Amino acid sequence: MSTDGFTDFGFDEGDDNIGVKTERYKGKEGNTDRLSFAWFKPDGDGNAVPGLPLKFTSCERHYVQGVGYFLHKGPEFAKIAGGQPKQAVATIVVVWPTDKHGRLNKAAFATGEGFEVKPWVFSADKYGALRRRNDEFPLNEHDITAACSDSQYQKMDLSSCKENLLLTLFKSEKDSAKAIVKNILDQVEVIAKTIQTDMAREMSIDKIREKMGGASAGPVNSGPVEDVEGLLDDLLE
Repeated sequence: MSTDGFTDFGFDEGDDNIGVKTERYKGKEGNTDRLSFAWFKPDGDGNAVPGLPLKFTSCERHYVQGVGYFLHKGPEFAKIAGGQPKQAVATIVVVWPTDKHGRLNKAAFATGEGFEVKPWVFSADKYGALRRRNDEFPLNEHDITAACSDSQYQKMDLSSCKENLLLTLFKSEKDSAKAIVKNILDQVEVIAKTIQTDMAREMSIDKIREKMGGASAGPVNSGPVEDVEGLLDDLLE
C-alpha cells in the first residue's frame, strides 16, 4: 500500500528491496557488451512491453565527497558544491551474456541464463550519441554493442545491431521465451522505483553542510571512495 510517497510493509511482507542498492551498468575496458534497452513508456492500457517507445530520466546533480550526489536546486547548491551541476541521464538495460568481443553466448541466451538487468547512468553527451543512432536504428527495435576503451571514464564505441534480442524473445510463442521476458520486465519494474533516488538525493543546504562537517571530522572509510568512482561516470568523453 502506498500513500503520499510512502509504502507500507512488514517483516517478510514487501520488504525485499529495503536497503538494496542496484548495481549500475559500467563497461569494462577491453570488453564489448551487447545491450537491449528495457524501460518502456506504457501504452494506453498501462502495458510497458518491448517495442514501445523507450523511457529515460534525467537530473542536474552535484557531487561532494562524503555527501554523494544531490539534486541541484539553485545557486546555493552550486556554491556549496564548488561548481555548476552536471546533467545525468539514466535508463534501464539488459546486459546479455557475451564473450569479450560481444559475441552472444547462444547456449546461455536460450536457457535464460547469464543476462543482467541494470540501470545505466551516463552523461548528456552519451545520450546525444545514442539519439543519433536511434534516428537510423531505433533502439526499441535494435540492440547496441558498447565497446569500452576506458573503464575509468567510461569511454565507449557504440554500434547498432541488426536485431533486438529482447523484442525477439517477446515475439516468440515459446513459453520459455515468455518466462525470460517476464523475468526481465519484473526486474525493470523494481529498478524503476529507485532509479531516480539512486542518481541523486534531494537534500537541503543544512543537511549537506551537516554531512560535509561529519565527513571532515570523521575517519576515512570506503563510502567516499565508491562515490568518487561513481563520479567518473559523469565526466564528458
